Amino acid sequence: MKINKKNTLISIFTFVFFVVISFCFAFDWPQVVENSDIFSSFFGQPRGSAYINSLIFENPAEVFPAEEGTVLIKLENGISDRGWFESTLGNAVILNHSNEMLTVYGNLEEISLQDDMTNITSEVKIGMSGTSGWQKGKNCLEFQVIDTKSRNLINPFLLMPVIKKQSDLAIKNLVAINNSGKVVPISNYLKINSGVYRLYIKKQPAGMTYKTSVLVNGAVAENIIYDVLTEKENRLAIKGKNLYTFEELYPDAENQLLAEVILSNGRNIITITVEDYFGNSKTATYTVDVI
Repeated sequence: MKINKKNTLISIFTFVFFVVISFCFAFDWPQVVENSDIFSSFFGQPRGSAYINSLIFENPAEVFPAEEGTVLIKLENGISDRGWFESTLGNAVILNHSNEMLTVYGNLEEISLQDDMTNITSEVKIGMSGTSGWQKGKNCLEFQVIDTKSRNLINPFLLMPVIKKQSDLAIKNLVAINNSGKVVPISNYLKINSGVYRLYIKKQPAGMTYKTSVLVNGAVAENIIYDVLTEKENRLAIKGKNLYTFEELYPDAENQLLAEVILSNGRNIITITVEDYFGNSKTATYTVDVI
């Protein structure tokens, strides 16, 4: 079996990088988190025609700094106190932290910070979350983490205390699409022509995957991890073996990209694993005969 050394090194580097971040720089939750049902939307989920670049809480609550920091910007009625820009975040506060990190607290109903407050601890109340932003549905605090050095948006779950929850992940409606656009539903012992295919599954009915993995005959074909949003040609992208823009990862309202694979003649075993933010995983294996 051939091992793709480049992909292996990338996976090891990514793992080590975020382990280091987690130990060196950990945040507290910006509002009380009693259980995992407190979230309405997750980092990397679709919102319209773009990725959600934050963690969105469902209910109004008091909001506190995730870490001691310096008040960089206050936005009230969507306008910066420095007159810089109008924001879709509604009332918001942006804090600057060590390690060149920013945290953003958007969709606040009210801001409690006085104008002369600059350096604040995690015990200082920022305000109450609400619905001052441009969001639709039952959404309150919108919490973002930005790494200003790498210019990446970071999944807040990477830096937060762990939450455990039993959830039912699904691997449904696996399809393979070739370069001609032909859609082939995948089932066990299916006969399929050899070639290059993009694999998709139906998006999770609830919640969001944190990581998807695909192996073909035991070799890693792709690992897509929803931990960072980075830039690709002035668009936000998720990192896997490639950088995937929103349209590449979510081509329509139903499907989510897993990998691009090469299926060679003979019996091929495709193994798919999906994992969520709460430590749950599900694996499915498909055996196909490639002709």
